[in-house]
Amino acid sequence: MQTNKIRNSIFIFFWNHHVSFLGAFISGASSGGCSTVLFQPFDVVKTRLQENAAVSTVHRKGMLQIFSHIVQKEGPKALWSGLVPSLWRCVPGVALYFTSLEVMKSIMLPAEKKTLDPMQALAAGASARCTAGVILMPFTVIKTRFESGQYRYRTVTEAFSSIYRLEGSRGLMTGLGATLARDVPFSAVYYAVYTQLKQYHPSGPTMGKSFSCGLAAGIIASVVTHPADVIKTSMQLFPSRYQHRTREAILSIYRRLGVRGFFSGLVPRLVRRTLVSALSWTVYDRVMQSFQMA
Repeated sequence: MQTNKIRNSIFIFFWNHHVSFLGAFISGASSGGCSTVLFQPFDVVKTRLQENAAVSTVHRKGMLQIFSHIVQKEGPKALWSGLVPSLWRCVPGVALYFTSLEVMKSIMLPAEKKTLDPMQALAAGASARCTAGVILMPFTVIKTRFESGQYRYRTVTEAFSSIYRLEGSRGLMTGLGATLARDVPFSAVYYAVYTQLKQYHPSGPTMGKSFSCGLAAGIIASVVTHPADVIKTSMQLFPSRYQHRTREAILSIYRRLGVRGFFSGLVPRLVRRTLVSALSWTVYDRVMQSFQMA
């Protein structure tokens, strides 16, 4: 009897919120797909910068040099290396993130309140990103290796089977700790800053307001979490060097490059993450407003 009551409560909860969950999923999938296609070159350049920093302390290239090298030696198409695994990661990833966020908000937010307080926003953003990050971690590894140009996988399936055959299931989860140390704080900080900025913004619920608040939140969150991104990339590109140990990667980067090594590729990541997040949240807000009016 008690089991039936719990089951019915869960059903009623999801039925009452199915519109917002559906809106979150649709906005997440659409914004994830669009932003990935538009801004993939920044991710490729960022990965190459971090790879270059990891293998050379003397002949380090700048962002424009990397960009020029890719276009001249590999062709403009190479700027979209890793697009397919990026789509596999970002489309369901952003959709799952926004849907998880709506679920968290529904659980944490009392009926009389419309917005989360800063601590609730931090917790909701972190929990939602952690869920999406763990589930889609194999695509993060494959995406990074496609972007580097060092691995010659032809398809996502080939990459998946090759990594599993040579490195086992652990290889598909390489850098999980560093990835969560990057993505979870990013989402927590971003969502907390974003929601607070929107409350104090003088204008009404417009796309310009969402985009400007998104840009500001993206800059803060990107800078704070960039060292973890460098560690994650190094571990995924050079698994034999670090033996899947985060501590070894941190010490190696520090010994070779000092503190500045943890900020390799900051500019292209800052541009990409800020624009992607701002676009995603603008689409999210717009779609959610449409669903609420429907």
